[in-house]
Amino acid sequence: MVLRRPTRLLVTLGVVAMLLVVGGIAAASLLSRKNEVPAAPYDEPVSAPAHDSWQVVTDSAAKLAFEVPPDWELAADDESLTTSNGVKLGHLADWGRYSCQGAEYGRAFAASGVAQPDRKPGKAAGELAAAVAADQYSDGHRTASVKVEKPQPLSVDGAQGALVRAEATLPEGDEPDECTGSKGTVTVVALATSAGNSVLVIAADSVPGPDEPTPLADPARLDAIVKSLRVAP
Repeated sequence: MVLRRPTRLLVTLGVVAMLLVVGGIAAASLLSRKNEVPAAPYDEPVSAPAHDSWQVVTDSAAKLAFEVPPDWELAADDESLTTSNGVKLGHLADWGRYSCQGAEYGRAFAASGVAQPDRKPGKAAGELAAAVAADQYSDGHRTASVKVEKPQPLSVDGAQGALVRAEATLPEGDEPDECTGSKGTVTVVALATSAGNSVLVIAADSVPGPDEPTPLADPARLDAIVKSLRVAP
């Protein structure tokens, strides 16, 4: 992925956002019908803990709680990133850290926040998934192609919402980034809570970077994070 530890997140995201503006690409434009792909069947998240040893992350502002495996690293409470469509994500947790050319990266991260209140959950989730996918996988030379699945309705602790998955792929180019993966997936759950459109975001590389063959995140664990989501008081 392009963005990793919070010390890199804010700096690098600004560069990517500039790329999207200069290139004339807005996240919302990635949600055209031609980029939508059929959604795979999905079992709605449950409120049971994923595992006794997992770390509980509570986002009081977003009225959400979720769990991440014990080997994921939690960022400080005041660390956050803002996506190219203006959603501030906090309560960051990441996995698979590695160093490349003096910078730190990783293979997956989870975060939460509140998306645009004037959207239905499905639309909010779709726009956010497209934005995060473009932000994470576009680099200084190439803009990622993003495909967004149709929203899948779900209910968590009585809160109605939707789950959307997006896939980002970098086209082959003459100047590839030697440190980052060229393909990844982003999963966004948006729930209508008293806070608004409360969102959980999980992003992970699908292929390793060309210069760093570290393991990829276990898809079953990523799915378990989604299924651990619950509404917090």
